[in-house]
Amino acid sequence: MRKIMKLAKKVVLCGLALVMSVLLSFGVGMTVNAEEEGPRYEIRVNRAANCVTVYEKDETGAYTVPVKAMPCSCGIELDYTPLGTFSTSDYYEWRLMVDNTYGQYAVRFVNRILFHSVPYVSDAPDTLVAEEYNKLGEPASHGCVRLTANDSKWIYENCEKGTTVIVYDDVENPGPLGKPSAMKIQPDHPYKNWDPTDVTKEENPWNDDLPRLYLTRDMGDGVIYVPVGATQEDLKAAIGLRNAQGLPYGGVDYQIYVNGTYDLNTFGAYRVWVTGIDAIGRMTEQEMILAVVYM
Repeated sequence: MRKIMKLAKKVVLCGLALVMSVLLSFGVGMTVNAEEEGPRYEIRVNRAANCVTVYEKDETGAYTVPVKAMPCSCGIELDYTPLGTFSTSDYYEWRLMVDNTYGQYAVRFVNRILFHSVPYVSDAPDTLVAEEYNKLGEPASHGCVRLTANDSKWIYENCEKGTTVIVYDDVENPGPLGKPSAMKIQPDHPYKNWDPTDVTKEENPWNDDLPRLYLTRDMGDGVIYVPVGATQEDLKAAIGLRNAQGLPYGGVDYQIYVNGTYDLNTFGAYRVWVTGIDAIGRMTEQEMILAVVYM
């Protein structure tokens, strides 16, 4: 039995080596030469559905591969957020807005219209306007595209200057990855003035209260392993959620969503974004590698 277990582990590790070679062949984790290749991503904003989807290039160089979806708040009047094709230009860690609130991780893409976090009273991360945070996914802004701090930071850090932004309307279809839900902050919550997704701020009290993702079959490398031909249920069963005290939730007490482009019937490695939501709406998200291997 011990020999069989060692052999199985060796097969999986060999599979991982092949997976990583596939991953490198896709250019994942490698620096893209912006002058030769152009921006890595394209951003599409479904104004009518209040959903942002980020696309990567396919093998022909066209932006057809959806990789990340984000709930957003566009203009409270539909035409406040203009339709059209634009490109990112100016980037601000904090930006004063027209209503004298502040947006974190702001990225301009046309005139006065920017991607940015939900409004803050000042340029301090503990002054979030919780009522506005709870509007994510519905119209709420003066024209900008509001996002969680985590999502606005992702655009700020990963979408270089000159990234194309397409604003369009499609009421029926939010996007190919669907429209993720945003956590709601209770009005009497002691942490209500912090964005719960702003996890890179060490002083954010939500960091000690939010659930954590874990792998139910952890090989020690943080990679999600599923066999070729696995089902969506198999994939979700490979990922669990723990509470802030480290105790696993029961299966009915949480939901797992896997965002990204992957094929469970094709051997390979895929970059995905995994979201876990507990029964009262507390949410965590993590970028992970999904390895579909022969096991």
